[in-house]
Amino acid sequence: MQNMNHKHIRLLDCTLRDGGHINQGEFGEITIKNVIKRLVEAHTDIIEVGFLWDKVYGTDTARYFTIADVKRILPQDKGVSEFSLMADFIDLSHLEPCDGTIKYIRLSFKRHRLEWGLKTARILMDKGYKCFINPVNCNVYTDEQYLEVLKKVNELKPYAFSIVDTFGVMRLRDLSHVYYLVENNLDPEIAIGLHLHENFGLAYSLAQHYLSMVNPKRKIVIDGSLLGMGRDPGNLCIEQIMDYMNSEYGCDYQLEPAYDAIDDYIAPIKKQHPWGYNIPYALSAKYRLHRTYAEYLMGKWKLRTSDIERILRQVDRSESEMFNEEYIETLYRNYMSVPLDDQHNLEMFKEEIGNKKVLIIAPGKSISDEQTKIVEYIQKYSPYVITVHCKPEFVNANREFYSTIKRFDAFADSDSEIPKLLTSNLSRYDDVQEKNTFFIRYDRLAFHDGVFCDDSVMMILNLLAQIGIGSVSVAGFDGFSAAKQNFYIEKLSRTVDIQKSNEIKTLLNEKYKDLQINFLTSSYYDDVKN
Repeated sequence: MQNMNHKHIRLLDCTLRDGGHINQGEFGEITIKNVIKRLVEAHTDIIEVGFLWDKVYGTDTARYFTIADVKRILPQDKGVSEFSLMADFIDLSHLEPCDGTIKYIRLSFKRHRLEWGLKTARILMDKGYKCFINPVNCNVYTDEQYLEVLKKVNELKPYAFSIVDTFGVMRLRDLSHVYYLVENNLDPEIAIGLHLHENFGLAYSLAQHYLSMVNPKRKIVIDGSLLGMGRDPGNLCIEQIMDYMNSEYGCDYQLEPAYDAIDDYIAPIKKQHPWGYNIPYALSAKYRLHRTYAEYLMGKWKLRTSDIERILRQVDRSESEMFNEEYIETLYRNYMSVPLDDQHNLEMFKEEIGNKKVLIIAPGKSISDEQTKIVEYIQKYSPYVITVHCKPEFVNANREFYSTIKRFDAFADSDSEIPKLLTSNLSRYDDVQEKNTFFIRYDRLAFHDGVFCDDSVMMILNLLAQIGIGSVSVAGFDGFSAAKQNFYIEKLSRTVDIQKSNEIKTLLNEKYKDLQINFLTSSYYDDVKN
C-alpha cells in the first residue's frame, strides 16, 4: 500500500449518464433506482444519475428536465455518496436553486461552445451548484489553445476542470503532457477530473499512471462506469479502479454491490448492445478521429478491418473533429470504386449468356424453403444461373457473383471450376483469384441512374440491364425483416438495415420499369410493377 493520503481522490460513476448513450438512457425506472442503490452501497463518491435535458422524459429514462424530476429516483439512504448531472449545450436558466439533492453539474461542450460552458456555469454557480467544466476531446486543442481555456476557467473558479479524452487517443506520454499542462496552469483550488475511453484498451493503465503522478494537494475526480458501460468502445471500469484504490490506497469501496449491479442490470444490456475494445475504434484513436467514423464504416459490412483503416487514414484533419456523414460516405464510395476498363468483360459476359433465360439466386431464406420450385425451374428452362453471395448445394451456377470480400472469403473455393463475376473493388486483394473471372467496375453497378445502392442483387440487376437483358427470374431476393431469419444459412447472418428494403423497392419501381422481373420465390418486392 502506498503511503499517501487518498482523501483528495474521488471516483465518479457515470453509468446512467454515459452508459445512456447505449440505450438512449432508457434503463427503466427500477433499474435506475437499483443501480443508484448499489452504487451507494459500494461507497461511490459521486454518482452521476443521468443527463439534464431540454424536455421532460418519462420515468424510465435517465434524462431530467428539473431537479424535481431527479428526486424520485434517489434512495433515502444516500450513504457517503453525492450526486451529479451532466448537461451538453442546453439552456439551464430554468433550473431550481441547489438544495443539496444534486451538488454537482458537469458541463460538456465542444471547443466552439466554450462561451456557452462558461456562461452556463456562472448561472449554475450563482444558484449554488458546484460545476465541472468538461471541454470534450482535449486532444484537438493546441497547447496554446488549452492554456487560453485554463485562463478563462481560472477566472470563473468552478469546482473542477476535466481532462476528457473523447477520441480515446491518449497513451501514457499524452496523459502526462496534458496533466502537467493543467496542473501547472490551473488554479490550485480547482479540482482536476479525468474521463477516459477504451479505444486502445488502456483506460485502466492510464488511470493508474494518472494516480502515480497527481499532486497530493490537488482534488482529483476520476470517472468510471460499471463494466465500462458507455458509447463504444466504453469507459474505465469503475469496479476496477475501486479495487485498485482499495489495494493501493487503503480505500473502503465495497465491490460486492458493484458486482451485483453489473450482474443484475449492466451485463444483460451488454449482451444486447455490446461495447468495449474493438479494433476499428482503436484505429479511430490512432488517426485521432471522431469515433463515429469507425462506427459508420463498421456498418458497411462489405469491409475488412484493413479496409476500414485505409479509409480512416484518408480522413483530412479538417474533418476529424466533427463527424461528417456525407464526407465519409464519399470516401467509402471512392475506395470501393476501383477503376478499370471493363468494356471487354461486359461484351464477353453478354455473349456468354446468349439467348438463355437468366436466373439470379440470392442468399435469402426462401431458397431453402422453396428449393423444389427453383430446381423445377432449372430443369424446365436450363437458364443461365448466377448465384449472388452464396453457393447453394442444389445449384450448378454458370457464374458466382461477389461484390464483397467477406462473402468471397466465405464461399469462393479457389479449386472450384465455376467462373466468377466480381466487382472491381475485389481486384485489390491478393487472395482473389483471377482465373475464369470477369471484373466489372464497382461504380458502374452501384449507381442506378445516379442513385447509389450497393445491394448485391441490385448491382447484378443493373449489370444485366446495361447489357440489354430484358427479363430475369430471381430467387432468394426476399427483402430484410427484423422479425425473421433473413438468410438461408446461419453463417451469412449479419445486422441488416430494414429501411434498405423500402429503398430497394423504390429503385425497382422507378429505375427498372423496363426490366421484367419474375420473383420465383416469396419476396417483399414481388408486387413491383413492371
